[in-house]
Amino acid sequence: MIALQSLLLAWAVAFLLPACCTPLLARWLRAKGQVDRPDERRMHHGEVPRGGGLMLAGGLIAGLLVLAPWGSDGVGSWGPCLVMIVALCTLGAIDDMRGMGIGARVIVQTVIACGVLLVWDGVGTVHLAGDWYSSRIWLLSGLALVAFLWLINLHNFMDGSDGLATQQAIWTGLAYAVIFSIEGFALEFVVASLLAIAAIGFLLWNRPRARIFLGDSGSLLIGGVVAWLALRALQTQSASLATCILISSVFVVDATATLLARLWRGEQWYTAHRSHAFQRLIDAGWSHARVLMAYAGVNLSIVLPALVLTLMDRPLDLVLSLGVVGILLIGWLRIQSVFNGDY
Repeated sequence: MIALQSLLLAWAVAFLLPACCTPLLARWLRAKGQVDRPDERRMHHGEVPRGGGLMLAGGLIAGLLVLAPWGSDGVGSWGPCLVMIVALCTLGAIDDMRGMGIGARVIVQTVIACGVLLVWDGVGTVHLAGDWYSSRIWLLSGLALVAFLWLINLHNFMDGSDGLATQQAIWTGLAYAVIFSIEGFALEFVVASLLAIAAIGFLLWNRPRARIFLGDSGSLLIGGVVAWLALRALQTQSASLATCILISSVFVVDATATLLARLWRGEQWYTAHRSHAFQRLIDAGWSHARVLMAYAGVNLSIVLPALVLTLMDRPLDLVLSLGVVGILLIGWLRIQSVFNGDY
C-alpha cells in the first residue's frame, strides 16, 4: 500500500525536477552544440536545444525511486520498469548526441521491446467488444511487439511541433492513471501519473514558443512508456485493445494514415517530410500554439467523452473506438485535401 504522503512527494519531485532544472539542461545542451535547426521536418525558427527528454526521464525516475520502498519488495519490484525507462531514454540520448542509422535504432528498440514482453510474460489473450479472445502466445506477443515498436516510433514522428508530444504524454498518462486507479494496480497507476506530471513540468519550457525540445530521448521514452501502459492494461484486463487504441487515437491516426499515404506514393517512410496533419496546418499558416490547442481540444472534446462511455459500458469499446478513429481519419483526409494539392 502506498501512503498518500509518499505519493504526493513523488508527484512533487516528478514535477519540480523538469520544471526547475530544464533551463540548466537547455544551457548545457546549447553549449555542447546539441541544437535543432529548421529543415524539411523541423518547423521552428532559430536554434533550439534538443534533448529535454533527459529531464522528463529524470522526473519519472526520481518519482519512482521515492515510491520504490513502498513496493512489495522495495526497489526490486519496480526495477524492470526503471530499467525500461533508462534504456529508452539512453537510446534516444545517443541518437540525439551522435545520430544512429535506422537499422541500429530498430534493432535496439526491438531488443528493448522483446525484453519488456519477456519480463511481463507476453500476451496470451485480448479483450475486445466485451469478449476475450485467446490464441497462441507467440502470435499475440508477436503482434504486441509490432505494436510496441510502432508506438515508440509514431511518438517520435509526431514530435515535430512545440509541445505536441508532451501534451499527448500528459493526456495519455492521465487516461491510464484513471483506468489503473479504478482497477487497483499500483505500479501502473504510479507510472502513468508520474508520466503526466513530469510532462506537465517539462511543458512549461516546451510549450510554444519552445525553449527546448524533447529530442529522441523524450519522444522514444514517451512512446515506450505508453506502449508499456497499453501492454499492462491488456494483461491486467484493465482495458481492452480498442480502449488502448482510443486513448492514443489522435497520434495513431495521424501517424498511421501519413505513413500509409507515403508508402502508397512510393516514398521512403523513414525520411524527413512534412506530410502529417499538424505539419500541413503549420505550413498553411497555423501557429504552433494553435496546433497544440487543436490536438488537445480533439482529445478533450472527442476522445474523452468516448473513453468515459467506454469505461461505463465496456462492450461499446469497439464501436466507440472505430467511431472516433473514423472521425479523426475524415479530419486527416480533409486537412490533406485542403492543404495539399496531391489529394
